[in-house]
Amino acid sequence: MRILPILCSILGLSVIASSQNLRKGLVRADAIVVARQVGKKAHGDQIALHRLQVIQNVRGAAEHKAVTVIDWPKLSLHQRPTPRQSRLYCLQDASVAATRMGLPTSDGPYFKMVGWAGSNPLIGKDLEKDPVMRFARVLASSEKGTSPNVTASTLAGMAVNAAPAVRTEIARFLSERTDLRGKLSSVHWTQLIARATGEMEDIEYKIALSELCAAQRLDGFLDALAVSLGPVQDVRFARCVGRIGKALHGEEATTKLVERLKYAGQAQDRRMLLLAIGATNTKSALDALLRMSSSDAAVNAALNEHRSPRAKEAVARRK
Repeated sequence: MRILPILCSILGLSVIASSQNLRKGLVRADAIVVARQVGKKAHGDQIALHRLQVIQNVRGAAEHKAVTVIDWPKLSLHQRPTPRQSRLYCLQDASVAATRMGLPTSDGPYFKMVGWAGSNPLIGKDLEKDPVMRFARVLASSEKGTSPNVTASTLAGMAVNAAPAVRTEIARFLSERTDLRGKLSSVHWTQLIARATGEMEDIEYKIALSELCAAQRLDGFLDALAVSLGPVQDVRFARCVGRIGKALHGEEATTKLVERLKYAGQAQDRRMLLLAIGATNTKSALDALLRMSSSDAAVNAALNEHRSPRAKEAVARRK
C-alpha cells in the first residue's frame, strides 16, 4: 500500500509544474457560477468590491442573481474579476471577512476568488456546449450524489474526446482520484492507453494521459510509451517516460528501455530513448550509459538528464 503514495509523488512533478489548475478551483470552491462583472467600487484604500451578475449557477448560488467579490488590488498575484466578460467563477465564502469589514448585507453574499491558475476561464455564448461548463457540471453533479461509476465513465470519455480546453485537466483530475480510477473498465483503459500513445502534438495532454495510465500500474504500459518516443521529439515526454519507468519498474526500467534501442531505426528515436533512460535517474541507467561511447552526443545528453553527481562528473570528463 506504500507504493501508491510514492508513485503519485514521482508522477506528480509535472502536474505541480503546470500553470493550469481549473480542477482544483472547481473542487475547492464554495460556489461556482458563470457571471459578468457589472460594477466595481472601492472600500477604503485596500479593498475593491466587484459586483457580479450571475448568468448561470453551477452550484452554491442557486438563489442569487448577483454576488459581490472582495478583492485586494495591491496583492499582485491575486485573481480579480474582468469587466464585461462572461467567465466561470470559482468562489470561496468571504462572509466572515465581509462582517469584519462592516459591509452591508444587502450587497451580499460575499465571496473571494479561489486563486488557482486557470480557474476563471472565459465561457462561450452557448453554455450547453461549452467544454468547461460540461466539466464543471459533471463535478457538481458528483457532489450532489451522482454515482461514482457514472462520474468516472463520463470523465474517462471526456479525457479522450473533450476539447483541448479541458481534456488535460480531466486527465490530471482522474490521476489524483484513486476512487474514480477504480471504477473504470478495461474498455476505458484501452481507450486511454491508445490516446496516450497515439497523441503526437499536444505534449502536456500526452503527459497527463501517460501519468493517468501509469498511476493505474497497467501491465506493459512502459513498453507502449517507449514505442512513441521516436515520433515525439520533445524532451518533456522523454522525461515523463523516464519518471514512469522508475515508478513502475525501478532499476528494471533501464533493461526495458535499453531493449528498445535495438529497434530504434532513426538517430532521433535512439536519442529520445537515451534521454528517457537518463531521466529514470537510476543506478542501472547510469551504469548502462557509462558503458556507452564517450564521444556520442546523445549519450552525453542522457547523462545530463540523469542529474546525479557521477553523471555530471562523467560528462565533464568527456568534454
